[in-house]
Amino acid sequence: ASDRRARDTATMVRSVIVGDHEMVDGGAKRSKPLSKSDLARVKAQLLEPKSARKIMDHLHTMSASSTDAGSANTGPIHAVCLDAMDKEIHEQHFVQLGSVATATTTALSDALSNVHLVSLLTAPDMGFGAPASSPGLLAGAVPSAEAIIDGLQQITPQLLAFGFATSKAILPDHKGVVVPTDRLSVLTYWWGFEVCMPPPTIEHLRAAASPGTTLLNLLTALSIVSPGVREVLPFVRYISQFVQTEWRMIEAADKGKGVVCCATWIMPAALVPRPWDFPDPP
Repeated sequence: ASDRRARDTATMVRSVIVGDHEMVDGGAKRSKPLSKSDLARVKAQLLEPKSARKIMDHLHTMSASSTDAGSANTGPIHAVCLDAMDKEIHEQHFVQLGSVATATTTALSDALSNVHLVSLLTAPDMGFGAPASSPGLLAGAVPSAEAIIDGLQQITPQLLAFGFATSKAILPDHKGVVVPTDRLSVLTYWWGFEVCMPPPTIEHLRAAASPGTTLLNLLTALSIVSPGVREVLPFVRYISQFVQTEWRMIEAADKGKGVVCCATWIMPAALVPRPWDFPDPP
């Protein structure tokens, strides 16, 4: 019963994020919108870690489109990591800066100027997260990092759903994606995102005076530096605050291989930590 309820809630989450459509007489007809009571129930279940974990397990296996049942296109839209281990990045770029939350724009720009990212996907992202003037079918689907920094922090489920979430044809091929086990990485999906913290990241955060501030710096780099996960940028403070306040919960979730914190776009601050469950790299 609880599994069926989680599956039904996952379907409602998809409806909120991307919208569901039914094909009627050869055309698309939007399904009946969710009621306020449905939305309240969804939020309540996402706030409870045990039920939220089950819901996200179902979201992991669901295609963005309700018409793509059984589709294999359930992998990440974006997946990135830094080109060096977290401790090295911290020592090389953030020791003098302190926290990105209090740094000047010039200081932050200087600190990130020599930071480089590695994409974990084997196919292009169709411009997702890039400015509208950039090449790619999804360019302009969400505001660029520059636009967000300038104050346009209006990422909404509708913006995130624009274009990429309605057809399996425009999702990148995520076969062969290997999540690194020696540094922080972030994966974004049509339904939400995952912050992947292997043992070296856990150790680096544990040794820091403030795990939240240290993570905030790394996440900012992963979001701003091209080709970063720009769609996560408005939420990096929420993620960092969660790690700071719920550090014991995160450590308790670690079974030796690290921790993955995930959340949905509709409630990005309601993160759920789980033991590392990615396959070992070849």
